[in-house]
Amino acid sequence: MNHKRLILSLFAVLLLATGCTTDYHYANSFIRKHRHAGKSATETFYVCLPNSVMHTNSSLNDVPDFYLLSFEEQDSVIASKTDILNRLDDSIFLSQFNGMFLYTLSRLKVPVVVVKDPSLLPHADDNHLVINFVQFEAEEYVQPSRSSFYTKRGYYYAYDYDLRHFSLNAWLQFAPPTDTNATVFFKNEERSEGFQGTVIALKEDHATLKTNFTRIDVNDAYQLARDMGRECATLYIERMLTEYVCRKKGTNSSYFYYNPQSNRIDVIMPYEDGIKENFERL
Repeated sequence: MNHKRLILSLFAVLLLATGCTTDYHYANSFIRKHRHAGKSATETFYVCLPNSVMHTNSSLNDVPDFYLLSFEEQDSVIASKTDILNRLDDSIFLSQFNGMFLYTLSRLKVPVVVVKDPSLLPHADDNHLVINFVQFEAEEYVQPSRSSFYTKRGYYYAYDYDLRHFSLNAWLQFAPPTDTNATVFFKNEERSEGFQGTVIALKEDHATLKTNFTRIDVNDAYQLARDMGRECATLYIERMLTEYVCRKKGTNSSYFYYNPQSNRIDVIMPYEDGIKENFERL
C-alpha cells in the first residue's frame, strides 16, 4: 500500500460507521467465497497479456527536422538521447510486468485463464471477467532543467542540466476486441532522475555548486515494470469489486482499496474520491 493509501486508511472505521457497512459486506463476500471456494464462486479472469513493447523516445520531438535527417544522422541523434531503451530486453521487461500482474491477480483466489489471442477472449459478463491489454509502450525522454537564484546584490546564477525520465504506458479494455463499444482505459507509471545542488562558495560573478544527481538505468525500468504489473492488477480488482457491489445492491457509493498482500479490503472511500486513482477512461 502506498503512502497516500496508508493515510486514507485512517478513515476506514469512520466510513464503515457512516453507511458503508452494507457495501463492505457485499465486497467482502466476493473475497470470502473465492477464498473458501464456495459454490457461488463462479467468476473467472480471462487475461490477454501484452506480448510486445513499443519503444518511444519523446526527446526526438524536440529535434528540429529530425525526420528530414539522413538515417545515419538519425541514428546518431537517437544514440545521444537514449540510455535506457537501447539497453532494454523486451522479453525480460514483459516477463517482469506479466509475472507480477498474474501473481497479484491470483491473490484474490479467482481462477485465471491466460488467452494468447485477443480474438478468442469470451464475451465479458458477470462470470467472465475480461482484461485485454491493447497496447504497451516504454517511453524515455530527457527534460532540460535549470536551477537558479539571485543574491542579495542582484547577481543571477543559473545551472543547466538534463534529467532523464522513463515511463511505462498501458492501454487496456475490459472486453474482447470484438466488442466495438468497449471503452479504452489508460494507466502509466514513471521514474525520473533527481537533482540537488548546494552552493558552497560565491565569489563575484562565479558560484561554486556541489551537485548530486539521482540517476536511473535499465534496472529501474525493470522494477517499474514489476510495480506497474502489481498496480494494474490491484486497480482492476478494485474496479471489479466496486461494480460487483453495484450489481448486487443495485447501487454503490463506495470504492474499495484492495491489499493483495493480505487479500483483503483495507480502506473504503466514497466512490467519487476513490475512482479518481483508478484507470483513466479515454
